[in-house]
Amino acid sequence: HGRTGDLERAYDALVWGCPPRPAGTIDTFLGRSTSDRTKQAVVNETREDARHAVTHFAVLERFGERQDATAMASLVECRLETGRTHQIRVHMAHIGNPLIGDQEYGKAFFTKANKLGDDLAPLVKGFTRQALHARLLAFRHPSTDELMHFEAPHPEDMQELLSAFERWSAVNRNAKA
Repeated sequence: HGRTGDLERAYDALVWGCPPRPAGTIDTFLGRSTSDRTKQAVVNETREDARHAVTHFAVLERFGERQDATAMASLVECRLETGRTHQIRVHMAHIGNPLIGDQEYGKAFFTKANKLGDDLAPLVKGFTRQALHARLLAFRHPSTDELMHFEAPHPEDMQELLSAFERWSAVNRNAKA
């Protein structure tokens, strides 16, 4: 895990809305959901299956920003201090910003796509996975002690979605001006 030693993991997540702060830390305990055993949930630390989970986040870009300082969607960098099953997905949903395309933890937000207009809505509705990308992985090699650093650009489908949100956001910003 990234709490001790040289381990760095950074993920880009396209989420509904915008976190309440530009950057922060989500520090909770995760365990099995009581309503669906295939899912994880934020649980009380006293539960037998509770495992500490820490995600640091920073808002990179906001899409469809409104006068009340909210946004329709945001690109958020998530850096993991721990590595729990579905950690980013659960943490982002926990603070009210589930990942776009997440049919498990963000299903209730699926109809938000209807507010995105004729160009963007079909793209969002047709996005068949979570809008989450492992952008950076760095660790110390166990044999050579060399610091290994790997970065990957957004996959084509996620880049297409981000570009569409950027265009949509620019059109909406220009329409308000």
